[in-house]
Amino acid sequence: MNRATPLLGLTPKPPGSIRPSLALAADPSVAPPSRGDGHAASSLLGLGSDCGAIIRSIQVVSTLLVLAGCNLFVEPSPPPGSCTSDQNCTYPQRCYIDGCGTLPADLLAEVITSAPTGVTSVDFPLGPPVANMPLVLPDQQLLQLTVRRGAGPYPASVQLLANGASTLLPGVNRTAQTAGAAANGFFQVGLSTGQYTLVVSPLDPAVPPATQTAVGMDAGVTSLTVDLLPAGQVQTVSGTVLAGPGQPEPVPPTVQLQATDGRALSARISADAVGGFQLSFGAGTLAAGAVLRVSPGPGALGAVAAFPVSDPAQFTSPFIVGDTAAPVVVSGQVLGPDGTPVVGANVFIQGTVVGGGAGNVGPAFSGDAGTFTLSTLPQATSGSLQLWIIPPPGSIAGLVRTAVEVPAGSPVAGSWTCPARPLLTGGMLLPDAGPLVGAPLRADPVLPLDAVTPLPPGGTSGQSGEAGTFAIRLDPGVYQLEVQPGGSLPVLRRLVQVTPSGAQLGPVSLPTGRTLTARVLRDAGTLVPQALLRVYRKETLDDGTARVLLLGENVSDQNGVVRLLLPQQ
Repeated sequence: MNRATPLLGLTPKPPGSIRPSLALAADPSVAPPSRGDGHAASSLLGLGSDCGAIIRSIQVVSTLLVLAGCNLFVEPSPPPGSCTSDQNCTYPQRCYIDGCGTLPADLLAEVITSAPTGVTSVDFPLGPPVANMPLVLPDQQLLQLTVRRGAGPYPASVQLLANGASTLLPGVNRTAQTAGAAANGFFQVGLSTGQYTLVVSPLDPAVPPATQTAVGMDAGVTSLTVDLLPAGQVQTVSGTVLAGPGQPEPVPPTVQLQATDGRALSARISADAVGGFQLSFGAGTLAAGAVLRVSPGPGALGAVAAFPVSDPAQFTSPFIVGDTAAPVVVSGQVLGPDGTPVVGANVFIQGTVVGGGAGNVGPAFSGDAGTFTLSTLPQATSGSLQLWIIPPPGSIAGLVRTAVEVPAGSPVAGSWTCPARPLLTGGMLLPDAGPLVGAPLRADPVLPLDAVTPLPPGGTSGQSGEAGTFAIRLDPGVYQLEVQPGGSLPVLRRLVQVTPSGAQLGPVSLPTGRTLTARVLRDAGTLVPQALLRVYRKETLDDGTARVLLLGENVSDQNGVVRLLLPQQ
């Protein structure tokens, strides 16, 4: 279903990426202990100068063995777990704490630490893994932000929101948020390596927010200056938003001017009791096109409306949301494929409602009899609303997505029967090809199946049977399947795509493992305890989507040493 994508040629510093130090030389201060009798072969070689005397002093049955040793004149390979250096291992194997082995050379590392400025991550290619790898982090991992307005610093309170993703670990998203004020406009914020969109929002609604896109955060300290619009470049307008002509919303909505790509052009504010509002934004902003987004107030039933705006004169007329119609109650019962009630199903309605806004109501949860009730605005047109039913994890009942007719004027009631939830089946084999019996396994959603199917709200757990086989029920989606074999075997993780018809995995042979030792330290040589090291490998799904698959994780001890049991190549 999926295939590993090697990272040959991967450079540690793509645009906006990171620059940590990664020392590959073995560190003798954390050398692994010898695990066995690796000195025995050296003793045999020491006998070479007096082989004749030795042979005469032992029995005939041992003579053949010693003669063979005397004629080899090379050190034989140590047994598994007894190596003391890479020279003890057959190329391309290396010596790890539990013996000779080969780990993949395309591993990616993420090291997560905390500081007063926040919890941050540093990503880098691990390179060819060797025992006792020093993982060197920058002394500080932060963004130095200077906020200015006009010729001087902006001393008032601001909020900073950074949304981004790792540039090295596909699918690993990151968010940081902080607020504060500084007389010199200078802030230090812990921010992980990656690429971000930064939004600096003054608490004063008369000062428009500033957005910086494609901000590359490197390993270490990155400096950035954000300029807020000076007062002379700000335009302020007053407007009104109404549910219908002359009819304010029962709960004042929130309004914000946004660019067509979703960037905030003004502060998000609440209208007053009669629907009045005032927005400040950059002069000339409307010429490029903008959208006034109106959202229901807290706890209010309504729809999100978007009004294209290109001329300040449009604010002189009220913006009519058009949601004056009375709410409609939708109720019903959720049944499983066997006709029994489904308890705890997540039920919601999405689509276009009267007035043309985007409605989204719910979730409601089905009770003991499988019944639910929720309220929505009437449909804009026939078929414009969809009912979603997502049964709880582990249920035999599967996801339902169906059009629901909700005209104005009367309640809607019905009964909906869920199909059988798709099965993910497969088998697990030990490295010696025997069945893996009684191993815990878990599947957690990581991606929706497609653009219209929601991400499943949760995964489920199971256990392999007597023959090493398993069967678990999952809604359609892309999952990370995790198997915990226990003992000296590493955790197995892989990405699995479950379609509406289910998925079947061929017998999966568990890899043997090797323990990788590393030590986390700063540029200045300071050891870093309680650092979380995660090791990944890049995967590419059948549709071309790139993701990273977690292979192992652990926390460094008081000496900064961390040990990971990873699957051998």
